[in-house]
Amino acid sequence: MDFKYRDILMNDAQLGPYPLEKLKRVDRPTTEYVGEIKRRSRRESGMTKALASEAGKKMMESGMMFFDRDPLCSSLSSFQSYLAKFPLPEVCAEKAPLPDDPRVLARHIKSLGYFLGADMIGICRMPGSAVFAEESDCNYPYAIVLLNAKQAYITRQSYGREWIDDPCSFQSYQRCACQAQVMTSYLRRLGFNADSSIVDKYPTLMPQLVIEAGLGEGSRLGIALNPFVGASFKVSAVLTDLPLEVDKPIDFGLQKYCAECKICAEQCPTQSISYGEKEEHNGYMKWPHNGVRCATGVITNKVGNICQRCTKVCPWNRRDSSPECFADWDGSIQSLHDSANAQASLRRESKFVEPEEHSEKWWFPLVLEGGRLVEAQEFDYAAHYKRMENTDL
Repeated sequence: MDFKYRDILMNDAQLGPYPLEKLKRVDRPTTEYVGEIKRRSRRESGMTKALASEAGKKMMESGMMFFDRDPLCSSLSSFQSYLAKFPLPEVCAEKAPLPDDPRVLARHIKSLGYFLGADMIGICRMPGSAVFAEESDCNYPYAIVLLNAKQAYITRQSYGREWIDDPCSFQSYQRCACQAQVMTSYLRRLGFNADSSIVDKYPTLMPQLVIEAGLGEGSRLGIALNPFVGASFKVSAVLTDLPLEVDKPIDFGLQKYCAECKICAEQCPTQSISYGEKEEHNGYMKWPHNGVRCATGVITNKVGNICQRCTKVCPWNRRDSSPECFADWDGSIQSLHDSANAQASLRRESKFVEPEEHSEKWWFPLVLEGGRLVEAQEFDYAAHYKRMENTDL
């Protein structure tokens, strides 16, 4: 194959909109592994357990599942289900004549992902512990992780648990799904085994893949956090046997930062996030997170769908999170921390309410009750400000 015009596949130039190439890379994730990480069942998730609880059963009996309660979220989630069922082609019997250099192939695939609209991309070897226990034939050696940031201006308009928050997530999920399904189809047409891991079709746990692929570190929130967009993102993955160069995990000092910052715990409506130290969980150290309590708060939320309050108030969810804000970034970890600290100060000064929340809510608070749409409750800002006055935050 002629590489005369394909220098981009062999040099070190930045491929995507964010400067991932400048991040500090380490041989092992900053998550401390202390034992065997066992595969988990889908039934172990906090949401599954919450839906099996009394509150969840009442909701299911009423036919008002949390993702069907409002018309916008229902519209998005139903289309997501369609994307997950989209038929993929059979793997071509003969492999395409590709270069045999894993680095060239990795930069080719990343370039494809950015062409399809992904914000960030990382590649890792597929850890067996990231595959759900129910999956018996998911034996792919590589995972291509596609990260899509949520729309930051939408996040600023909501308190973090209103009727727009789940649609905001599904808007990113749909981008993830479209990119992953197209990339999977492409790889199969090239003669390589591939499958997608997307909402409504997840064979894998995603946080571990995000960390292993160098797109984030484990955080106090209980999920992976990215140095540029915080936890305000969604991901999909393409699993394949195409030989690829993998990315190393990253270290941007988040473990020390999260150990000292407790904003997410302070602001969590259900107090599901720990104030304390890390504890061992399934072979690794993490900050405890009460997934059942969190999910129960989601399905019983009266003023919106789901909850992303912790994601919204996290100092790493900056106002200056667009790619242009990092165009001149020199790779300094300290500058990232300074920016997060500045954001934390602004949040505290504003009592954790952004100006856009008082003027830019464009969605209608509608909820399905008794087979018809009715006006739903709005978030009570007066109660929030009263609570803030009675705390030492």
